[in-house]
Amino acid sequence: MHHSTVLSVLSLLAPAAQASLWVDRAPSYVRPYAIEHYANANALTIGSQTYRFPVTGPSSGNRFTMLMTNAPQSGDLGVLPHIHEQHHENFFCYKGRFQLWAHKGNDTEARLLTAGDYGSVPVDTTHTFQILDPDTEMVGVVAPGSFEDLFYFLATQNVSYETQTPYTPANLSDDAGSGSSADIITQLVSFDVHAALNFTPPRDLVNGSRPAGAIWHDDINEIPSSSGSPYFVASNWGPKYLNNVTGAYQVVQPFVTPTTGEGNFTQGTITLGRRFLNASRQTWNLTDHLALNILEGAVDLTIANETATLLAGDVAFVPGGIPFSYDSRAAFSKFLYVSAGVKGLDQQLLADAAEWSWPVFPTTSP
Repeated sequence: MHHSTVLSVLSLLAPAAQASLWVDRAPSYVRPYAIEHYANANALTIGSQTYRFPVTGPSSGNRFTMLMTNAPQSGDLGVLPHIHEQHHENFFCYKGRFQLWAHKGNDTEARLLTAGDYGSVPVDTTHTFQILDPDTEMVGVVAPGSFEDLFYFLATQNVSYETQTPYTPANLSDDAGSGSSADIITQLVSFDVHAALNFTPPRDLVNGSRPAGAIWHDDINEIPSSSGSPYFVASNWGPKYLNNVTGAYQVVQPFVTPTTGEGNFTQGTITLGRRFLNASRQTWNLTDHLALNILEGAVDLTIANETATLLAGDVAFVPGGIPFSYDSRAAFSKFLYVSAGVKGLDQQLLADAAEWSWPVFPTTSP
């Protein structure tokens, strides 16, 4: 190992040894950390929506941003229809319901997303969303990082809720058109937001999808074999792979592959069982950064002799080059992963996995 690589790893391990993994906001530099669900992580409001940023450009070395959006139902669009020319945006429904539209070329697709559903909005895709349930949370992943700067610019106000409530329980305006003045639209271009005001979201969804006959919660949702087109994956209806060689069952369900992520990132879910009896703990040391968002159960993440027990909604960030291990404290745990690059945790697991037809693992150990 080159001396420069050793020094780089030591520089990351040093602050990890000095400070707890738990923080209340994303650090201003790359280091391992964990953030509790609903922590006031640079929280701000835009209308009725409360945004939190557990992973930022500075905390991820500018590889990606992860944001949580909590809001009540609204009769208005949550954002003006717009396009990104340089950012790939990803939508995941943690809870509640929202509708997502994606238009590219001559095709307009739309889905009603419920818990566990995913939507991919690559560059040059017109998109918008509308929140439909009283307690909805969207998890957004945007690559590359620092996209949070847009929300800092648009914020109605910065907030720090004493009770860590998901959002402000009050009737607040959510009219996306309120930010459509010529001056605001011009300024948004500097954040890679290009307004598409001529786009009218179609409302003719059938069984939660558009166009008519589109596969959604009724058959296997395939991931495209090429990049550039928007697509959707319904919860547990995408491809699944079972790994049983790491000391515990792990079911990997990819949303973003090295191909559809264009080499920049991968994303999906991993379902994890408890470690097999007498199985040794697997230690990982990835070449690039990893973020975890717990969806179900409880996961023990160990870094530099500190173990953080992550519960539903919690987020952890592990820089590349930092050894770590993780175990399911619960009988059945599941987390959303985001891996920078193309050699992430998911790809390591998939290399020793087999195709699997179920979102759960077998009844007996191998």
